[in-house]
Amino acid sequence: MSKIIYRKVRTAPGLKTTDANWEQKASYYAKAVSLETMSLRDMAKHIARHGSPYTVDVVVGVLEAFRSCCIEQLLESKKVKVEGLGTFYVTIANKEGGEKDIAKFNIATMATGLRLRFLPETTTEENLSSKEFLKKASFVDVADLANIEETPSDEDGNGVVVDDNQGGSNTGGNSGGGDNGGSGGFDTGD
Repeated sequence: MSKIIYRKVRTAPGLKTTDANWEQKASYYAKAVSLETMSLRDMAKHIARHGSPYTVDVVVGVLEAFRSCCIEQLLESKKVKVEGLGTFYVTIANKEGGEKDIAKFNIATMATGLRLRFLPETTTEENLSSKEFLKKASFVDVADLANIEETPSDEDGNGVVVDDNQGGSNTGGNSGGGDNGGSGGFDTGD
C-alpha cells in the first residue's frame, strides 16, 4: 500500500483541554499514523527483494556499518549527506533561558541534550522538501481502514481524536530547528 495513513486530531497547540479557551481555539489537523517500525533487518530484506544482487546479510552489514559510521561522524561535528535523501546533523538542546553572563557560561550545565536532525534533499529530481514530498503522496484516513470499531474517536464517533498532549514527542522529526533545539510536539504545517 503506497498511501500515507492519517487521522483527524482536534487540538489547540499550546493549550490543554482543561484550559478555559481550549474549545474556541481548537481546530482539526491531520496527523500521520505509522503502521509499523521497520528494523534494520526488515529494511535489508526489503532492499534485497528489489533485485539487489546482495544477500540480506550483506545488506544488513552495509546498513549496520553506515549506522555506526554515521553516528561516529556526527559526534565528530560533521554532517552526513545521503545524496537523493538528505543530510543528518546535530543540534544542541540548551537550558531554557540560556545564560546572560558569558563568564558564567558552562557547556556542562547549558547543554541538556544533543538532537539528531535531518534536512531533506531539495536539489535533485527526488526533491523531498515538504511541499514537493506532499505532491508525491496520496492519503487514506485511518477511519476508512478495515475495522472502524478499533479507530480511536471523540464523543461524536467521527474518527477524530482530541489531542491534549501538547509538547509530546514528535517521532516524525523536525527538519529544521535552530541550535536551541527547534520545535517538538504536534506538527501543524511547514
